[in-house]
Amino acid sequence: MTALPSLRLVALTSALALGLALGAAASPPAAFADGGGIAWSVQTADNTHGSGRANFAYTADPGAVISDTMIVVNTGTEPLPLTVYAADAFTAASGEIDVLADGTPSADAGTWVSVGQTSVELAPGQSADVPFTITVPADARPGDHSAGIVTSLTSREASSSLSVERRLGTRINLRVAGDLVPAAAVTGVTARYEGSWNPFESGRVVVEYSLENTGNTRLTGVDTLTVDGLVPASTTPTQLPEIVTGSAVHVTREFSAFSIGWLAGRVEVRPEGVGLGADAVAPLVVDFGIAAPPWSLYALVLVVVAAVIAALLIVRRRAARRGRGNAADARQKDGVQAV
Repeated sequence: MTALPSLRLVALTSALALGLALGAAASPPAAFADGGGIAWSVQTADNTHGSGRANFAYTADPGAVISDTMIVVNTGTEPLPLTVYAADAFTAASGEIDVLADGTPSADAGTWVSVGQTSVELAPGQSADVPFTITVPADARPGDHSAGIVTSLTSREASSSLSVERRLGTRINLRVAGDLVPAAAVTGVTARYEGSWNPFESGRVVVEYSLENTGNTRLTGVDTLTVDGLVPASTTPTQLPEIVTGSAVHVTREFSAFSIGWLAGRVEVRPEGVGLGADAVAPLVVDFGIAAPPWSLYALVLVVVAAVIAALLIVRRRAARRGRGNAADARQKDGVQAV
């Protein structure tokens, strides 16, 4: 039995996110430590491909063969029997870069990577060079291909029967020469309105959508959400995560908006290809409309209307009573005069 995916992937996700954030700048080794004696780090080797690299990044022609090395260091106090493998990288729906688990078949760049040794055993303080080779197919699609080279440690929790897999790896970004065609699609747009209990406060609009990378380059961009109405509202442009080709992210945005019953708005995404030669993409705009009843405001209006009606009825009743009283007084006066 294996642990939950979120537990198994946390170390790798952190490492790859670090490499993504630092881009081509010099980067410290990606590291994992469990707070006990298990700890290790991975980093790129300094060689003809560069020094102080945040991750492995290449531009190559179809049919090219690339050799490189990853360095693994046991920084803990326990011996480390690590498994080493390569697999396709992808962008998870949450926006984090991840790599397929060991045993899950790869379909793209993960199949191009051959690791020199599939396991290493390191004593505390010991390091090992892990060479690997990337063989780009002669018919490789132009554009970006993403993979990762991963070190994995599987252990059994003493307090349970669960096996826990700790993973730490480094991302591989490979751009195959050819035409770059960044493209994206916005799908699954949904919106809802959450009114405030305070009738004098704005409610909240919650919009969710998916952004899919349908082109052949890595993709990022910004989004802006807008609603029209008596008081128009919009979000500030917000940076989107990097999306690997073929992946999609799920986006949720929340912002305040005043409504009297219905809100119409739009999602505008301005995608942009990542890397040199990747052009911007035409903005994507998707409209939406939602029923947005401000129930607390409606309730206040009903109370005010009811109070006004009640006041009018009271005034009319009092006026009627005064009228009847005046009529009686007039009749009594007329009777007295007749006598």
